[in-house]
Amino acid sequence: MSSTDRQNRLLLAEDWKRVYQSYKNAEFKSYDFDTIRRTMIQYIRQNYPEDFNDYIESSEYLALIDLVAYLGQNLAFRTDLNARENFLETADRRESILRLARLISYNPTRNQAANGLLKIVGISTTENIVDSNNLNLSGQTVTWNDSGNTNWYEQFIKILNASLAENEKFGNPVKSENIDAIPTNQYRINANSLDVPVYAFDKTVNGQNLPFEIVSTSFNDGAIVEEAPLTGRKFSMLYRDDGKGASSNNTGFFAHFRQGVLDNGDFNIDVPSNNQSVAIESSNINNTDVWLYTLDTDTGLEDTLWTKVDSVTGNNVIYNSTEKNIRNIYTVLSGADDSISLKFADGIFGNLPQGNFKVYYRRSKNQNIRITPADMQNIQVDVQYVSSNNQVEVLTFTLGLQYTVDNATSSETNDNIRLNAPATYYTQNRMITGEDYNVAPLGTNQEIIKVKATNRTASGISRYYDLIDATGKYSNTNVFGADGVIYKEETENLDTFSFATQTDIEGVIVNQLEPLLSKQQTRNFYIEKFPKVILTDFVPVWQQVTNATNESTGKFIDAVNVIDYQVGSFTASQLKYIEPGAMVKFVAPTGFHFMPDNSLMAGPGDHPGAKDYIWTSVVSVFNDGVSNTSTGEGAVKFNDVIPTSAVASEILPKFSKQFSDDVKTLIIDQAFAYNNFGIRYDVQTRKWNVIDENNLNVFGTFSVGKTGDESNQQLDASWLIKCVNNGATYTITFRGLRYVFESKKEVRFFYDSADRNFNAKTGATIQDKISVLSINTKPDSNNAFNNDINFAISTEYRTQNGYVDSAKIELTQFDSDQDGIVDNPNAFDLVVDPSTNASTKYIFQKLVKNTDGTERYQYCDATEEFIYTRQTSVGAIGDYPNGSIVYLIDSDSFKQVNTTTNTTTDVTNYVAHVGRDKVKFQYVHTVDGNTRLDPSSSNIIDMYILTRTYDINFRLWLAGVTATKPLLPSNDSLYTNFNTPLAKIKSISDTIVYHPVKYKILFGSQADTSLQATFKIVKNTEQVTNDSDVKSRIITAINQFFALENWEFGDTFYFTELSTYVMNELAPDLATFVIVPKEGSKAFGSLFEVKSENDEIFISGAKVSDVEIIDAVTASKLKADGNITTSSSTTSTLSGTLPTSSSSSPSYSGSSSSSSSGSSSGSSSGGSSGGSGY
Repeated sequence: MSSTDRQNRLLLAEDWKRVYQSYKNAEFKSYDFDTIRRTMIQYIRQNYPEDFNDYIESSEYLALIDLVAYLGQNLAFRTDLNARENFLETADRRESILRLARLISYNPTRNQAANGLLKIVGISTTENIVDSNNLNLSGQTVTWNDSGNTNWYEQFIKILNASLAENEKFGNPVKSENIDAIPTNQYRINANSLDVPVYAFDKTVNGQNLPFEIVSTSFNDGAIVEEAPLTGRKFSMLYRDDGKGASSNNTGFFAHFRQGVLDNGDFNIDVPSNNQSVAIESSNINNTDVWLYTLDTDTGLEDTLWTKVDSVTGNNVIYNSTEKNIRNIYTVLSGADDSISLKFADGIFGNLPQGNFKVYYRRSKNQNIRITPADMQNIQVDVQYVSSNNQVEVLTFTLGLQYTVDNATSSETNDNIRLNAPATYYTQNRMITGEDYNVAPLGTNQEIIKVKATNRTASGISRYYDLIDATGKYSNTNVFGADGVIYKEETENLDTFSFATQTDIEGVIVNQLEPLLSKQQTRNFYIEKFPKVILTDFVPVWQQVTNATNESTGKFIDAVNVIDYQVGSFTASQLKYIEPGAMVKFVAPTGFHFMPDNSLMAGPGDHPGAKDYIWTSVVSVFNDGVSNTSTGEGAVKFNDVIPTSAVASEILPKFSKQFSDDVKTLIIDQAFAYNNFGIRYDVQTRKWNVIDENNLNVFGTFSVGKTGDESNQQLDASWLIKCVNNGATYTITFRGLRYVFESKKEVRFFYDSADRNFNAKTGATIQDKISVLSINTKPDSNNAFNNDINFAISTEYRTQNGYVDSAKIELTQFDSDQDGIVDNPNAFDLVVDPSTNASTKYIFQKLVKNTDGTERYQYCDATEEFIYTRQTSVGAIGDYPNGSIVYLIDSDSFKQVNTTTNTTTDVTNYVAHVGRDKVKFQYVHTVDGNTRLDPSSSNIIDMYILTRTYDINFRLWLAGVTATKPLLPSNDSLYTNFNTPLAKIKSISDTIVYHPVKYKILFGSQADTSLQATFKIVKNTEQVTNDSDVKSRIITAINQFFALENWEFGDTFYFTELSTYVMNELAPDLATFVIVPKEGSKAFGSLFEVKSENDEIFISGAKVSDVEIIDAVTASKLKADGNITTSSSTTSTLSGTLPTSSSSSPSYSGSSSSSSSGSSSGSSSGGSSGGSGY
């Protein structure tokens, strides 16, 4: 919904739709009892004044008038009621709504049964079968991918082959097809059953016992389907192999299951008629599982399967897309309570039904059901089959669910039908225009509650070539650029927690604190900020014992005195840090350098591929690091080949990613005492320690100079995690560091950290990377690098407000062998060398405004912007051009020079980072091998979908009803659930890429820390109101403002709209409505405007506790310092009346003023509004 629609819906009383509605519902002539009675009496008085003048209440004539008025009221009521049922917008009866929808060829969808694939994880048989080791497998359960049974595969296939027909053994399937890019084969059991092959079982899901059925499985048109139920049909299953080995969830044998109970009914038609309809009076029949057979007159068994035709616009039993010779057709019409009617053809375009018929249908639970793998395990099914000896044997399957199934939906509601029926009629059951793509999906599946489709690209490429995504998101990308900027940026992120019991704190440690230790930004901070161990006491030389691929074993020796060095806990020297997880830097001996394969070569390392040093990690240490192991390997093992004579020069001690039990106990004790505390990392012990309140330096910059200080003078600022409480809630501050790469003009980076691409052969993750090319010069030198310096892309770059900036990407050190240890922790220093000529190693960024009104920092060339760097002061102003910018390193501030007045002024729209610009680079982006675009398509349609199940579960979690935050549906599940109906109506030239939409929480404690806020209000002193009632009404108004129908994906929130709406809803009880961010670093107006991404939609997390009543708006009440930033270059002091709102700044108004804003900003306009974005 556009902001204009939202404003009309929420803020304006005279919207044309409301005016139209009011006139439509107006009673221009009333037909109630009193009006009819009064009109009749008035009529008699005017027309028969002489004949009748007895108007006392006891008159018998008035009794007759009352009777007529009563009958008139009843007739008017029934007429009005019947008239309302003739219009889709006003009808109330379900049957009326269904009939009216069918008038415009819309058949409302019934409930959708939960369905999916169960993997056969175990198999056994009663038949005597012997494997290659002469082991009788009868009665033995063989488990798929059993690590304890080396012959599991042979045994599994032998048992299965025994149950298959002679000419359909494994490897010779009934049919094959690629389903979702996975080769899929159908196999059929040689069963002797005379029943329909359906195997029922019950499972408890979400606290209720539900019936399920395993059915005979097939596939058609790229989708896995249930075979039509048929008496005597042999049970079939699927074999799938995704190429990722037997342990993959998508490799093995599978059977299809559906929720519900299969039922059937017989009927007879002796005298057929045109467009005949047969009602099936059974409730909760799902939307897909209906089959119709003609019965054989002799045997009474199913004979001919009739073809079901969808009843939609342009496709019915009269006009349809079936083949000309298919004339036994029918359609299914939805009725009340999900009953159905079978409607047949007219005898011209399809045969008239005559004879005996059997209809199969499945009744399913009319609910949204989410089934997790834990809900469906150890399902056992017995299938009889005829062996090669013509004996009846029993094959027992043990099945389990591998993926969450959430495709069950309830039947379409009356409101949805009123919305979807006209919209679907408009699209004419095809998607061609942009509006079609945004409307049609809503009518295909009731699980879709909101959708947005955008055309990513239109290419018009030949069908003989792969379609290349011009944006680089869905296609492999390998591009070069010369405007690269690399820099590092320290971060302090926030989180919160509260607790009631010790169990709560233990949960905080496991779920909030310990995961911080594994964050890449935490690891980067450790590498950059903690001192490495420089081996200056002695010269440990490596002596190799064995080597293999990416592996080397050996020991350290003193080459001069020919003695062995002990390492680890066996020594007190610097080599005590040699332990698993530590990293060691080796340099080449004098007169040598390293080659690309890590071998030594004599001479200077001035040629391509030469290296001065090698970083490697310790894999294991045996005893004291001297004696060889029993296998003949050296005592110390590294994860790279290290040649003999290499010299160890530095050690990066191990970084632990877990708290010890002692530290966990200390954290619990500190939290229960409501003390402020910090958590630091001790390099000496390689353990985490707690800094108590008396020694914690809360506000100081990071330093290891006073680490472990216990003087009770609050001097220790070496914390990586800080926990500060306000008496009720703890705020967690955790330090980090990120490496950022930016391209101002040449390259845009499209990366989704949620997607992980794998090499099917090696199982390794395929990494996106940035390579600083070897043609770049070394820092402070004219010589080029010998090698490319690689960085891995870790995640998309997000600004402080949460926006994704595609001009930037977040990096981390490269890990070529993906063993969890980076190749070179000094990669950034190698590119920048910030310790040499430090004042020249800064890059600058300027605050710029995007076309959508948001702001971001963008790289600017210091030469073009006339930016100069000085250590402490500007110095002589005459040394600079007028208007130039001077960056002062010590104060981290910018001054603008005015040579006319010989003065400087502070400027705040620039930032500086340690880094390097004008970098020549290569950007490599890879996509999943399964993500191939149809080469015959010319358009890529990004379809963003919000599902009903996710919406319901998320709102339950947000309200505190459930404890676990729901996961987003995957792209694959969206494709599986929704692509089949959409593929039928999309344009043949279009490829649809599905994206799940997530909620972006605003204001509450569950929101991101940068979006958490407190609403501070001033009540109208002239009104008597209850504080609790006012707070509750404010939260209600905020929730109404953020109702789902008021927002679209990618919308921008403006506080002026919210303040206007809340002030209108609570008038006249409210005088002022102010929003104050909870994050102390936020400036006035920072929450005035918040943008969501294309895959996000807003929802309010505010609770009554987030509303605070104050007496007046003052700096102290707003927790402000007195200076409020209202734009990027101006400030104002909080005194008196604050500025009114404009399109570029937030607003404040009290009860005596009003605010408005231009339409260009998308914010609202209206009277009696008051509010302030802080």
